[in-house]
Amino acid sequence: MRKLLILFSLLVLVSSSCIKQMAQSKMLNPKDSQQSLKKDITDDMIEQLKSTTTVFFYKKDQIGQLDSLKEAATAGWNLTHLIFDDISNFDKYASDPKYSYFAIEGYTTTYQSAVGPGANASGFTHYFLGLRDFKDIDNKGKITTNGFCRIELYPNLATIATGEYGGNNSNKIVNKLYEKGVFYNWTPILLKAQLENVATNIKNNIRPWLFQDIKNEDLTEILSKDTLYVPQRLLMDFNAWNGKEKIKDVNVFTKYKYNYRICTDQELYDIFQTQKRGKLLFEYVKSCTDKFITVYDLKAACIIYKKYTPASYNLKSSDIEALNGKE
Repeated sequence: MRKLLILFSLLVLVSSSCIKQMAQSKMLNPKDSQQSLKKDITDDMIEQLKSTTTVFFYKKDQIGQLDSLKEAATAGWNLTHLIFDDISNFDKYASDPKYSYFAIEGYTTTYQSAVGPGANASGFTHYFLGLRDFKDIDNKGKITTNGFCRIELYPNLATIATGEYGGNNSNKIVNKLYEKGVFYNWTPILLKAQLENVATNIKNNIRPWLFQDIKNEDLTEILSKDTLYVPQRLLMDFNAWNGKEKIKDVNVFTKYKYNYRICTDQELYDIFQTQKRGKLLFEYVKSCTDKFITVYDLKAACIIYKKYTPASYNLKSSDIEALNGKE
């Protein structure tokens, strides 16, 4: 059952004469991973989802802030009744049509420049939060699911290595991710914004393409009227050669035209959840070699800006300047 949680390992062998692809089921079935990229959600799927209780599997290192996580996530999710449980109980829900669940998924792609002794391979691991419910059991006895979203996660270096070097034991990888994995954008308020956006998309039968850029036609007006709150924990720099990370020592927001404020997790919780006065939330995600810049409008419960940049590691001032309207 647990193999439903993470995706698959894809090995691409590149030589001077041909390109070969070999796939083995290491995390999730490849067919399941493609569900999250489709752009349509049917009314029947929505009605089935609404009939379920949704389980959110929390990380073990967040036990101390579980109440805050529950409060913020529940405030952001209004499609179904939301409950919280430990990942060790996953099998209890996976095959039961009465439940849907948010759980960490991921995949590793390995590129190898040659075949044979001495060949070097590079791994690229992506993690994300998926929402699924029970669909059917195929003729081989395998559970199939409906996939509703892909929320890209922002892991630290050690967490990336969990998927790249975890071997073929899916259960072991999943347990490690939930016990020791560090995701910079896994906080109560960021999860609230993400779940709000997913709920809005599902209501509108939308399952966006992962790499789709978004820009609200009134973006400049919206940004000019409110403060953009920036999670301090997202502002990290990564060495392109060895992946080592450090706190960013340059303020990339200095050329942002409008009001902004860099905040701790507690400050964000006070502003958005306790005082309920926050509106605009910034998110930067480094998913391996992919970069995503997102602005959430928590009053409208949607994304008003999203920019995908491939083969780019770090947050730059040019990423922030793009919010000002510059192309």
